[in-house]
Amino acid sequence: MASFIIPQKGKRLRNGNIFTVIISTFSAYICLFPLMLADIFARQFQFVYFGLHDIPKIKRSDYFAMDRQLLSKLTFFQKMNCMYCEYANGVVAYIKAVVNQMEIYSCAIKHVHQPEGHEHQHDFYDRKKFS
Repeated sequence: MASFIIPQKGKRLRNGNIFTVIISTFSAYICLFPLMLADIFARQFQFVYFGLHDIPKIKRSDYFAMDRQLLSKLTFFQKMNCMYCEYANGVVAYIKAVVNQMEIYSCAIKHVHQPEGHEHQHDFYDRKKFS
């Protein structure tokens, strides 16, 4: 069974057979289209909603680091995979920041318990004031 090294972890990822590679590649890259749509809609949402309510806008470029394709020892396919991951992580982080900003200005009430990724809510209003 073939395997390849994942550069950032030094671990091996199994590469069973061509069927496994095709299915896993399709499974990952089919998400590109929804990610691109989400990116477009998040920018549109921020432009309209934040603009109408004078909410400070999130700088999109702060959430993207597109530099791994410049590494000379990666193959073409590794560079493409890195670019995909960089874009996907950037989009998700950007959308999270936009939604957090909306929540801060539109509904700053604490939850009963604080879920992971909601650290921005520590200064929110205590929900007892609204019960």
